Amino acid sequence: METTGGGAPGPARAQQGVPSGRPGWLTFFAVTAIVLGGLMLMTIAGELGSEKLMNAQKAFMQDGAGSNPLRGLQVEMEAKLVAAMREGRGLLRALAPLGALAALGLIAGGIGFMQLRRRARPLLLAAFALGLAYEGGRAKPALERQLAVTKVTQSSMAQMVDAMGKRTVPADGPSGQQGNGPTPQAVQQIMGTAMNVATLAGMATALVMVVLKLTFLIGGLIYLTRPRVRALFG
Repeated sequence: METTGGGAPGPARAQQGVPSGRPGWLTFFAVTAIVLGGLMLMTIAGELGSEKLMNAQKAFMQDGAGSNPLRGLQVEMEAKLVAAMREGRGLLRALAPLGALAALGLIAGGIGFMQLRRRARPLLLAAFALGLAYEGGRAKPALERQLAVTKVTQSSMAQMVDAMGKRTVPADGPSGQQGNGPTPQAVQQIMGTAMNVATLAGMATALVMVVLKLTFLIGGLIYLTRPRVRALFG
């Protein structure tokens, strides 16, 4: 924003003698606020519509489930997941308007912050505060829901792996004879371990995301109150 060759200083320098140009941290908080706002809107939409989607999947899978043991286990798993998704539903729905307001503020404030608009800083400050209240309020029910989903997934996947292992044993073959390939027990152990790792990784990811979002929102509130940032926006 500065002119070269001894020209007049840019607008930011003219305001209260602050060095012109956009600091790197300003860009970081602005861009991340926009991204976080978008993620929050998608999270809210997913939380409000996930139960209906799972009910539709359960109804679809019920066709022909009686003649297929694996399909029956999948239907049972979907029913358990629908119940698990009801964990904390009331609080999450009550917080949804607050989250949507915070998300829109993060997006609009982040865009204005990038452009050094005067009103962007108070807008982004309010959005950070609302976002902190929303994310802090939903952290416990969201993690409890994720834990419930993890438990259902682990138990249901274990049942399906067991059923798949039994189907790999030839009905007319000698007991325990599987040729040169891996035994069903080995396949079960490998698939079971992989599924357990995947579901636990999902739980760990959810916990890490909560910590990262809260840390970013607190850091944003601190950054926006710094004297140099206040001076940039007049």
